Amino acid sequence: MPLNGRYIAAIVIIVIVVAFFGIGTAINRGEANRTEQDGQAPSRSPRVVYQIIEASEQPAFLVLRGRTEAVREVSVRAETGGRVVEAPAVEGTRVAEGDLLCRLDVDARQAALDQARADLRSAQQEYEGAVSLGDRGFRSTNSIAALEAARDGARARLEAAQQELANIYIRAPFDGWFDRREAEIGDFLAPGGVCGVVLQLDPLLAVAQVAERDVGSLDTGMAGTARLITGEVESGVIRRIARQADSATRTFRTELEIPNPDGGLRSGVTAEIVIPLAARPAHLVPTTVLALNEEGEIGVRIIDGDERVRFVPVDWLSDESGGSWVSGLPDPARVIVQGQDFVEDGATVESVPAQ
Repeated sequence: MPLNGRYIAAIVIIVIVVAFFGIGTAINRGEANRTEQDGQAPSRSPRVVYQIIEASEQPAFLVLRGRTEAVREVSVRAETGGRVVEAPAVEGTRVAEGDLLCRLDVDARQAALDQARADLRSAQQEYEGAVSLGDRGFRSTNSIAALEAARDGARARLEAAQQELANIYIRAPFDGWFDRREAEIGDFLAPGGVCGVVLQLDPLLAVAQVAERDVGSLDTGMAGTARLITGEVESGVIRRIARQADSATRTFRTELEIPNPDGGLRSGVTAEIVIPLAARPAHLVPTTVLALNEEGEIGVRIIDGDERVRFVPVDWLSDESGGSWVSGLPDPARVIVQGQDFVEDGATVESVPAQ
């Protein structure tokens, strides 16, 4: 039976398609065989997009996290024991050096002082009488010396009694703020017991820990700014950099001294300390290219002259709308801006310039 024309056309199309795919497969196999015979494997290098970035001089800043501290904080303690009978200082108010913070009960101290005075008068009279008799030859030199020693001992006991009585008055050791009361009227304070805490807040310190790699760029007298979490922005100068690192953190305590004449700034407030440094060559890179290596160092992946990926540690300087300023990259640098998260350090890549 004769075939329909449509069937014949369909058969012809199927034959052509099968032949096309068969020829293509044979060609691909032939090219693969030739590649293997030539000793070359098919290229499987990942593709990344890079941008050539050149350096420019940029001011640098060291940003530290810390807190404010009083330049002096003293727990004012009793030098003698006794019951608190007066506590005139009000918490949170200014005190001047010598102001009374707590007064202890006199107890028998006044009587001891009176007795010491009487003993001194008696010893003085005996000594003077002995000297008078000695001038006439009726007292020996040794007996006069013994009475003189007794007189001096009585004088020392009087001074001790006077000091013991004075110790019932617990006073502010310097001008500052009476921050916290530890003893109330009726409490018994043993020797060494705390009456209260006095702070010296002028100047105020903004304290932070500086890493080993950054401490060399700082020096005493350098200017800085402290941005407090309470909203104040205060200027100051570095007054101290520790000479020995903290054994646990390997960081150095650094103190920024801030004027605080009215005491408006408080101790213990979280602060961001910004120290301007000398200008240095820096690259403005997209913030998205910043990454961390296995050691936790911040850095940027670039492409070297051999088309290999290289992770370069950098120092972050500052941010702006166009990206982040960093230092430590070669100049110019081919910075990977796309695909950097999918390549490893040392990998060979196929690089394409950013449009």
